[in-house]
Amino acid sequence: MPWTFFGIELASRALQSMQMAMNTTGHNLANINTPGYSRQRVNLATTEPQVLQGVKTLFMGTGVRVDSIQRIRDIFLDGRIAATNSEYQRLNTLYQRLTQVEDVFSEPTDAGLSRQIVAFFNAFQELSTNPENVGTRAGVYQQAEGMTRTFRQLAGRLDEIFAEMEQRVQATAGEINRIAKSIADLNVKIRHNKALGTAPGDLLDNRANLIEKLSEYVNVRATEMPDGTVRVSIGEFALVDAERAGALPQGVVYASANKGFTDGAGVHVRVTGGSVRGLMDAMEYISAYRARLDTLANELVSAVNAIHQTGYGLDGNTGYRLLEGTDALTIRVSEDIADINHIAAGVTSAPGDGGKALEIARLRQTPLVGLDNKTIPDYYTAIVAELGEHTRAASAGQESQKIILQNLQAERESVSGVNMDEEMANLLRYQRSYQAAAQLVSVMDAAIADMLAAFVGRR
Repeated sequence: MPWTFFGIELASRALQSMQMAMNTTGHNLANINTPGYSRQRVNLATTEPQVLQGVKTLFMGTGVRVDSIQRIRDIFLDGRIAATNSEYQRLNTLYQRLTQVEDVFSEPTDAGLSRQIVAFFNAFQELSTNPENVGTRAGVYQQAEGMTRTFRQLAGRLDEIFAEMEQRVQATAGEINRIAKSIADLNVKIRHNKALGTAPGDLLDNRANLIEKLSEYVNVRATEMPDGTVRVSIGEFALVDAERAGALPQGVVYASANKGFTDGAGVHVRVTGGSVRGLMDAMEYISAYRARLDTLANELVSAVNAIHQTGYGLDGNTGYRLLEGTDALTIRVSEDIADINHIAAGVTSAPGDGGKALEIARLRQTPLVGLDNKTIPDYYTAIVAELGEHTRAASAGQESQKIILQNLQAERESVSGVNMDEEMANLLRYQRSYQAAAQLVSVMDAAIADMLAAFVGRR
């Protein structure tokens, strides 16, 4: 038979359970604007019933208890978001960097190399019709100076962007290592709490947020272990394994299909997603643009000098070079024509001969073997067109991934996000239950007081 204070104990358990439910609801409302927070839910269960022996055996309920505080989260959805986020960051970073490179090329504007090349050949076209005019010769020199300066500026700026990206990759590697250490520390705390039989929802949220942050940088895969820890991998490389956090190698490989980090001694971390991969892809593209720009500059110097050195200047001499250098960073106007009278315009030294100037002017229409049988303007146009195509592809890809990511985030918000109306309704429900339990305590207290008074009266 139930003991005297059975009703009070039952009501006390109800009070404690409703108090915990209200506290959890308040915790949800307090974190309604906290990024990455997953709402928590109190799971109530009946306590073990009491067996009453008599004419027949009866089971009488003994009240309510808090069975668990559940963190509402879909780990499979988290995995899809991490993968999509990684691809979005890759394409978005690549698009931003290629847009930066497009600004450097400045096409099509008067500051672009394309119009500088055209102006250079146009100057020789004009020189061929008036080879002895000092102003025309000065114009040739100025156009050659402007074109070569643009080559050098373009190459120098590309080198600066490449170096800045390389530094950013190294800095990001350091940030990844710091995040890995934080995840490993959280693994220790979560494993300890799980061993005690609790599920630390806020710690799990913190760890999930760090893993999602990692997915912005690189492709990651998180595998939850039975003890509550997670193993975080980048490809085959274990970045975090329980309480152990690995460190990315310092070497960067960007010019192959196996882009990633390496120590040069067998350890290679292949990166396929995230902003780091976007930077590496951009570095590979920039390196290719830079190499083709060097090829263009070298072929331009060789082709122009091959014609110019066989022509005659106003001083009646030949063999003067017009340009110097072997690549886009070293191309410049030769010291040979510091005196503009040395600019070779004629096939012969005869006055009015502009044959060589015309040959140089026609060079713009001559396919060169070293330029894949393209003309000088067409070869440069192909570089710019390829850059534009890469930028458009990255733009379209990142826009598509952005929409997918937003849809997945909205889906997660519907599962894990805090709904104020729902929480306020729960709070009111728990409040009423708490009030009812408190009233039960009052009733039981009064009943016990009456019973005690009755016993005292008999005596």
